[in-house]
Amino acid sequence: MSSQNPSFLYPQVDNSNPDAPTSSSSSSSSSNLYPSIEKDVAENLFPEDDFVSLTHQDSQEQLLLKVPGAIVHLIERETSVELACGELSIVSLRQGGNIVAVFARVGDDIQWPLAKDEPVVKLDTSHYFFTLRVPSSGSFEEGKDSKQTEEVLNYGLTIAAKGQEGLLKELDRVLESYSCFSLQEVKGIGNWGVVDTRNVAPEELEREEKRELIVGSSMAYWTTLAPNVEDYSGSIARAIASGSGYVVKGILWCGDVTVDRLNWGNEFLRKRMKPGSTAEISPGAFKRMKRVKKLTKMSDKMIRFATRLK
Repeated sequence: MSSQNPSFLYPQVDNSNPDAPTSSSSSSSSSNLYPSIEKDVAENLFPEDDFVSLTHQDSQEQLLLKVPGAIVHLIERETSVELACGELSIVSLRQGGNIVAVFARVGDDIQWPLAKDEPVVKLDTSHYFFTLRVPSSGSFEEGKDSKQTEEVLNYGLTIAAKGQEGLLKELDRVLESYSCFSLQEVKGIGNWGVVDTRNVAPEELEREEKRELIVGSSMAYWTTLAPNVEDYSGSIARAIASGSGYVVKGILWCGDVTVDRLNWGNEFLRKRMKPGSTAEISPGAFKRMKRVKKLTKMSDKMIRFATRLK
């Protein structure tokens, strides 16, 4: 029996013509053992889009700190402009376990990047200002070149500091880690009529009447200090433009407020607090407000692209 059907035990191999094409049955059986991989299937095993998404799978936004009771103004000599009021958040963008960018934001209204070559100055427990360099023309996305001029934006941050001493120490630590942070002081303001926000609690901003008083006082504070802030930030911009950006901390801050400017500030505050008062915004301030919006959109776009948010 076995001699009559040896193929049951030992499969027959036909070597009479190795170059001859195999029969349909043999090709069918071989395909069952070793399935062929067509070109499009092979390419789809590792599609290019998967590699792109893999580069973003590790990208995530991480909250570093939240501080309630924050007000941000665009600092201007004539009239500083309120940009946002709410909770200050410092967030990092992490990729592959590394922090690739850090942003500050207040509510959903404004956001800006922090960087080691962008100064942040603390004037007292509840007042900080941020100096940001942006392209003076064209798109933020076009990149910088040697011929492109830059414009300086100064953001004044006021914080209702009462009861937040621990959080503000942590804020200083974060700013020192991710920006060009320094401590300065303002002199000659003994008779200033602005509200001392060091004695204001964050929840007081929730009351409309109190909020209006504090925001108006903050506007007067930053408008009065605008010449000092602009002189300082202008010196920084010139130092960076000349290639001396790493000596930013060596630039002197002139914190003396003249008697005339202080009197002007008190008069500005008095007019601002009148019922129905309105503040005139200069054409230059309007132009810089557009830069502020572009900077916020650019920062948001960067985070959304990196984290693949829709």
